[in-house]
Amino acid sequence: MKNQILQCTFSLLLVFIAFSLMAQDDGYEDYYEDDYSGEEYYDDATDLTDDIFRKSEFTIPSSPAFSLLGVTPEMVTRPGSVQDFKVDWRIKNYNLAPDLALEAQPMWALYYDRKGLDAYRRASPFMKTLSTLSLSFGTGKMDGLNHFAYAAKMTLYREKDPVSDPQILREMAVELAELEEPLRLSLERLKTELDTASNRETRLLIREEIFDTKTQLNDIRRVQKQKLIDMQTTYMHDNWNSSSVDVAIGKVMTFNNGLDTLNLHSAGMGFWVNGATGIGRNGLLTGIVKMRKIGENSDWLIGSSFRFGGYRFSFYGEMIFESIQNWRENGFSEDELFADKYVEDLGNSWAIFEEGPEAFNRWTMTYGGDFRLSNGIILNFSLRTKLDNSFKFKRLIPVANVTCLMR
Repeated sequence: MKNQILQCTFSLLLVFIAFSLMAQDDGYEDYYEDDYSGEEYYDDATDLTDDIFRKSEFTIPSSPAFSLLGVTPEMVTRPGSVQDFKVDWRIKNYNLAPDLALEAQPMWALYYDRKGLDAYRRASPFMKTLSTLSLSFGTGKMDGLNHFAYAAKMTLYREKDPVSDPQILREMAVELAELEEPLRLSLERLKTELDTASNRETRLLIREEIFDTKTQLNDIRRVQKQKLIDMQTTYMHDNWNSSSVDVAIGKVMTFNNGLDTLNLHSAGMGFWVNGATGIGRNGLLTGIVKMRKIGENSDWLIGSSFRFGGYRFSFYGEMIFESIQNWRENGFSEDELFADKYVEDLGNSWAIFEEGPEAFNRWTMTYGGDFRLSNGIILNFSLRTKLDNSFKFKRLIPVANVTCLMR
């Protein structure tokens, strides 16, 4: 009786071990079963490219609403577009002021952002241009008056478009395919041997070879991703000063927050064209023509700047000429609702003044720089030196902003 119990126990133990080995064998099969399609190297390269180049932009330009208000550090605004939502903060009295602007590109968000970059790369030149349409609105307190502005901007010309450039994707796909091809062939051979092997020890050895081969494939992908990051960095440094042209238009209102009403008052509208072209590897020449229509008066601004530096940081100097009909020395127009709060600081308020007998001309020299704190945050700063028509120094105004992409 005792021997029978021992035999039964031993038999059950053998059955348990057998099932355990079968379960373990199935586990190995499941572990090594994930196969690769013949085109996966291209998909991997595409995914890596999309992930990295979606976050690539040569510059993070100021919001058009802030540019219209004139609260940006640079008066000769640099053209450019970003495929993301963006917020600008004005720094005032060494603190972040409550003045901010929000910007978005609706065509990009609706048609290309969620569909992947292949949809954008296949788009026509017209649709690619339309995808740069940027809408923004912002508020700023200037010269004691509350201002609200909304504006639209579009990039009409781009010499380089990192999101659409297919050369890097092709290079990455070909290189990844060449590196992975011998390993993939080895992996297919090992799987064939695994299917035909009957000896358990042989199967275990083949599985270990499969494991090592897949580890090598993963290592290759990690190395290739780092290469792609380095390639992207080199691409951005080499093309940061590529040529581009923007056009923008917007409207400004002044307002006063009363107890039960906003007291909005239409101040005027503005229109401008700005463009840039590279000079050598480290230079960028930028120009702008801007018109402001305030009431019955028209102000014109023409300026140029030279920027020296690179993708991460640059320094610039500007020279701006303004022809101003909205002349302050002749007093306020009767249509101006909030003139009693006017206290000049930046000196570019949209308050309505009486038209002078002739246009008042002035010059502004601006020198400053910008620095990328990260891929999505840029600090922009400058000193504005106001001069009269005879180049006599009148005022010195520090201006600084922080711009953030909302990633």
